[in-house]
Amino acid sequence: MSSNSSSSRSNRNPKLKRRTPSPPSRREIGKKSSEDDDNDSSSAPRYTAYPTTLLVRNLSQDTRPEDLRIPFESFGPMNDVYLPKNYHTGKPTGFGFVKYRNAEDAAEAKHHMNNQIICGHQISVVFSKEDAKRPEQMLAKEHDS
Repeated sequence: MSSNSSSSRSNRNPKLKRRTPSPPSRREIGKKSSEDDDNDSSSAPRYTAYPTTLLVRNLSQDTRPEDLRIPFESFGPMNDVYLPKNYHTGKPTGFGFVKYRNAEDAAEAKHHMNNQIICGHQISVVFSKEDAKRPEQMLAKEHDS
């Protein structure tokens, strides 16, 4: 009887079905409502289908962080712009990282900024597979090897 009573309990009120959370769908890139801005809380984690860090390739040796920050921040709030340098020579590496707070903003920036000209170079923008490593992290990795 216990199996019947459990099934009859679930059928008593069909409107009160047990719901499991469904994975969020990808938002249409570029569309934001004012409701999103009102409900946006930096402390609340957001599920994202995209990473938040972009790898920007083919940068000029003269590129400064503000040369990336200005055009990229038009797509949304950013956490960081990082242009790594060769640890031993101190020379620019020719690539950089742009980290956004929201993955949707990063996806929009990637779409619009890929193949644009910055400081005389046509840049390539892709999603970064992992976050940028700071010199301290690279030095620690070098010592561990």
